[in-house]
Amino acid sequence: MNLDAAELAARIAEGEGRSLEFKRGLPRPEKLARTLAAFANTRGGLLLIGIGDRGEVFGAPRPRATLASVREIAEHSIEPPLKVELALVELDGKPIVCCSTPLSPLRPHAAIGVDGEREVVTRSGSSNRAADGPTRRAIVEQRTNKRSLDALEKRILEWVDERTRRGSATTSDATVGAFCAAANIGKQRARRAFVELERAGLLVGHGFGARRAFSRPG
Repeated sequence: MNLDAAELAARIAEGEGRSLEFKRGLPRPEKLARTLAAFANTRGGLLLIGIGDRGEVFGAPRPRATLASVREIAEHSIEPPLKVELALVELDGKPIVCCSTPLSPLRPHAAIGVDGEREVVTRSGSSNRAADGPTRRAIVEQRTNKRSLDALEKRILEWVDERTRRGSATTSDATVGAFCAAANIGKQRARRAFVELERAGLLVGHGFGARRAFSRPG
């Protein structure tokens, strides 16, 4: 994940919301699983551990162990298992554990509770909510939508395939800006097409801001 201290501070200043959540310490596994699954089912999001509810910088306790715990929960307390991107960023001399969860092409994901029950959740504002029948169907329909692609969307997919062929998406330059420069196209039009492809499950986004990179699922 490409996230430096300045970008992290800017995200914190935005406050909690649909794609951003703060935790002072590591939540209970079942609670963390709900947040990560909700991000993956809705439109992706960033969890910051070591930050207070009002954006106070406390620092994550036992940051290395926290990183390992988050990865373990994403893989074993969510069904199907969830791939997340983790980073440890120092802010004001304190370690912040950053967990980026992309909108998942495998959605819907269910959080596994302490009793073993599965619960599909989505993100609403800064809260996680259980998904009812219509909401669950909408998640699946959005992911499996087989609408025909237009010329720009096909061009983007071909370009991302070529751009990421030699390395991982998190280290590539398969960004909206790079595509605009290569294709000589306006950023607003391109960004809209990238968003639609991600919602359709044909692209996976990694990171945030101008350096947000894309890859194909799988």
